[in-house]
Amino acid sequence: MRLPLVLLLLAFAASSASASCRKNFTTLGLPLLSQIEYRTQETYKGLDQTSAAKRIASRLKAEGYSRVKRNGGVVTAWQETSGSGRPQELRFIVSERSGKTTVEAIFTIQQGQVAGKRVVRDELCRLIATAAG
Repeated sequence: MRLPLVLLLLAFAASSASASCRKNFTTLGLPLLSQIEYRTQETYKGLDQTSAAKRIASRLKAEGYSRVKRNGGVVTAWQETSGSGRPQELRFIVSERSGKTTVEAIFTIQQGQVAGKRVVRDELCRLIATAAG
């Protein structure tokens, strides 16, 4: 009987984290006129900064992102999907304070490139969720 309750609580925790990530989503820049920066973040209790950054870097490598690098709590990667030869930068900043770890994701596309906000938001939130394991 306890197993279903635990699964239900875990599902609720995952959905509330995802809702918070979606709520925190912002964009900065003018489509086609300047670079666009998409940002969001999520905060977790009891998550180790190093473990979170390693999980994100590992996921990015497994999914084929290029030039994945981790330096402490900062993970950077590049992605070329437009065919233009101009890669987009993806950066995660993992910071830990007072037993809480915040994972911030920043995806930057260059001037003249476009990306759907919903698609970017969902992908950033999905990748942030890998930090928690």
